Amino acid sequence: MLLRAIQQNNLDYLSTGEPTYWPADRNRIPDLLDFAITKKIPSTHCDIKSSFDLSSDHSPIIITVSTEILTKETVPHLCTKKTNWEKYQEYINQRIKPNTRLKEHDEIEKAVHDFTVLLQKAAWNATPPHCQKTIENNLPLRIKEMVLEKRRARRIWQTTRNPNDKRYLNRLTHKLHATIQDFNNETFEYYITNLEPNDHSLWRATKKLKRPTTPIAPLRREDGTWARSNSEKAQIYAEHLVRTFTPLNNQEDEEINSYLDSPCQLSPPIRTITPNEVITQIKITNSHKTPGHDLIVGETLKHLPRKAIVFLTTLYNRMLHLSYFPEQWKFAQIIMIAKPGKPPTEATSYRPISLLPVLSKIFERLLQNRILELSNPDNLIPIHQFGFREGHSTIQQCHRIVHAIRDGLENKKVCAAVFLDIQQAFDKVWHQGLLYKIKKIMPSQLFLLLKSYLSNRYFDIKTTKVETNYYPIKAGVPQGSVLGPLLYLLYTADIPTANETTMATFADDTAILALDQNPIAASKKLQNHLNILQHWLNKWKIKVNNDKSVHINFTTRSTESPQPMLNGEFIPRKNEVKYLGLHLDQKLTWKAHIKAKKLQLNIKTNKMNWLIGKKSKLSLDNKLIIYKVILKPIWTYGIELWGCAKPTNIKILQNYQSKILRIMTNAPWYVSNQTLHEDLKIPYIKEVIHSQAAKYRNRNTNHKNKLINQLISDQTVPRRLKRQWPEDLVK
Repeated sequence: MLLRAIQQNNLDYLSTGEPTYWPADRNRIPDLLDFAITKKIPSTHCDIKSSFDLSSDHSPIIITVSTEILTKETVPHLCTKKTNWEKYQEYINQRIKPNTRLKEHDEIEKAVHDFTVLLQKAAWNATPPHCQKTIENNLPLRIKEMVLEKRRARRIWQTTRNPNDKRYLNRLTHKLHATIQDFNNETFEYYITNLEPNDHSLWRATKKLKRPTTPIAPLRREDGTWARSNSEKAQIYAEHLVRTFTPLNNQEDEEINSYLDSPCQLSPPIRTITPNEVITQIKITNSHKTPGHDLIVGETLKHLPRKAIVFLTTLYNRMLHLSYFPEQWKFAQIIMIAKPGKPPTEATSYRPISLLPVLSKIFERLLQNRILELSNPDNLIPIHQFGFREGHSTIQQCHRIVHAIRDGLENKKVCAAVFLDIQQAFDKVWHQGLLYKIKKIMPSQLFLLLKSYLSNRYFDIKTTKVETNYYPIKAGVPQGSVLGPLLYLLYTADIPTANETTMATFADDTAILALDQNPIAASKKLQNHLNILQHWLNKWKIKVNNDKSVHINFTTRSTESPQPMLNGEFIPRKNEVKYLGLHLDQKLTWKAHIKAKKLQLNIKTNKMNWLIGKKSKLSLDNKLIIYKVILKPIWTYGIELWGCAKPTNIKILQNYQSKILRIMTNAPWYVSNQTLHEDLKIPYIKEVIHSQAAKYRNRNTNHKNKLINQLISDQTVPRRLKRQWPEDLVK
């Protein structure tokens, strides 16, 4: 009972060092459970550890539980809904110093520090103190009286040990549990009935289903021991990230170092920043983004007075003029998020999320605009790179892959392809190599500013109530920053291509395809490109994870081409590959993709059943909103491409849609699917395919990237197979 209550999060006690041994103190358990039921404590805090004092075939454990309530510290916020913004602006206007001298690096550092402290004090001063919410006992009086009656009966039985008193206690216990269950059901139905999209209650109800909170399990150290406390876990994360943010090898390149040390050529000054530009960037800043170590959020910046905007603009312009990025904006606070499907006991199974100051992100956006102004993006970034580029999407890049495979299948060719996985692509960017490439293509003032931006960066790990020391970042583009994606594209812009192969890149996702009538010749073309690519990877300290890379032959033949190699290792061969969210099989039938989406839909539907099921009291309109916003996007992704699958495969998803509509409406058997679709105004899958394909074609017509234009205009491939292709979906 106690262990079950702990697992179900019905208790919330603070460990006091007084261990409760199971089953020696069995008589205390009912009191603890009654306390949890009546107080409605939301979660459990206890200490569970193995006992190695006894030697037996079993694994005894010691559970330490206390009856003291654990009070959680509130997360500090600079502003709330009750912040007096007029008082906030008045405080800043009275204390800001607009004529501060900004001609040296130290003066910029001091100005950044003083401005940050001023915003913090102004927000604290204008925000009333947070009141801790007390946990209220919301059980009705009748249940409280039943609990008291049960406790009296238990005390009588513990004194008399009379079997009749025991039977009376059991009847009261069962009656109390049934009454509480009925009350919980009524409360739940009331909660479901009152969910509405307008007050965000519907969004809050589905948030945890879309992004569930995963508890951090104990972490295993390299020596096999376990880290259980938050401080121990944070230290393991920090040690793991120190190794991650380090170049693959520390060998210096004399040519690159000598070029970086050479004097910079004169260049025209960078266009100055205006207050209106700063205001525009502040307006588009998300007010609900988690802040960095300075706690400043977008909402505090959106209420800055004009005098503060002018001072901030002056500060940004002096940073441009001096080519200096403040040290205080280089400290990243990292939280670790568990990767789905990975073992929770390994530090490598967690993804780092960096929290940077919002003031630095605004400057980065302004700087990025000037970088793209001085250098044409089409000249900086290769044409086959679709990642982080305006007007480019994953579907367009996948369409290029599908188009090349179609050419091979229709012309009886073998399409040999490799899909490479770059190991820790963004975290292993070599700073010296990146600066070398930046200096070659950018004005000296931008180069010096980006050099200051990349140098002397640090991070710390933040877990529950624990923060580690700061550690240096020796490699990688700043994670969570605005300039990070652009810097990675610049670093990989000179990736080698070949005339006999097709290259497709979306950020670090890289695909190479080679076509030929002879499978051996197709594999040879692919291998030649990989040999050139290997030399480039070694030079710029980039590593490909061979275990996660895939080699696949797209063909209708039964022959196989030789297996390609990279870095002396064979790339694993498979009959199916997942690229940018789409599952591609050897014959491009889309059967594997539709099967994967159906499985994903079933899992998500089961999680949503309490909201959209037959027994749910949620209104039909809200059920349809959940279906359109959460479930429908799962199968509509890439529909412009996989919509050409056979009708039997498309029918799988159509059956799912008909079934889910019948479940949401609780329709009887004699109501036809056509009636459901018409009454609910939900189009059939085929109608969605044709409408999405038409929108996709119109969107790509006259696209600025000629590779995308070719996908729409190229209709010269002969038709040998009796099947549809994406361009056939437009009526």
